[in-house]
Amino acid sequence: MNAGGDVGAVVLGLRGGGRLARALGSVAWAAERIVVDAAGRIDAATLPPGVRRVASPLALAGATRAVWLLLLHEDEMASPDLAAAVRAATASGVAAHRIGRTVAFGAGPLALPGGTIRLVRRDAARLRGGPGGSFALAGAGVRAPRLPARLVVEASDSLEDAVETLDADATALAALLHALGVRPRLGRLALAPVVAAAPLLVARGGPLGWGRWVAAVLAGYRAFVVQAKLWERGVEAYA
Repeated sequence: MNAGGDVGAVVLGLRGGGRLARALGSVAWAAERIVVDAAGRIDAATLPPGVRRVASPLALAGATRAVWLLLLHEDEMASPDLAAAVRAATASGVAAHRIGRTVAFGAGPLALPGGTIRLVRRDAARLRGGPGGSFALAGAGVRAPRLPARLVVEASDSLEDAVETLDADATALAALLHALGVRPRLGRLALAPVVAAAPLLVARGGPLGWGRWVAAVLAGYRAFVVQAKLWERGVEAYA
């Protein structure tokens, strides 16, 4: 049996291009692949054969026949051993599973603590956005063991590249939150940078000095910009 025979891989599209291609390529073993493009930036004609594009994250349940959904961000890739871990998880009888993440820094991998629900049965899946700009397929309180394999976060090649992509990524993430009906709140605006930066500061491995602090600051700032852009959308929508 193919490891992804009953799994649909869902990638949250931000800007498209090479990052999206690598994310989709890492889950080529999945039975179905879907790109969620809430910001309307991705031309369906540029996607690999068989990959579908949906504009609304609320359309996920009707966009696939797969029994299970696996969620990735555009800047994430499935590690080589994730396919086997997913196959074992879908046969375990547990309806939801958390997946940890590792940031691929040039100075060494940085294993982030914890993990969010990224693999879940389709009939129980509900896309949710966190204050730090991360997304999960179910809310807190769901029994969900963590898989032994991880998703790999693709770090920017340089500080210049990270700064240049930050605004575009934040705009797309805000569009996703807005499409999910998340309303802007002052509390989230203050909390988001802390939630996004903290995992990088306490992660295992990777760079220990200036590089880690820069990565944490950028993650926190991106989360703040996401919430600020969501606030801007909210003001426009409810004016």
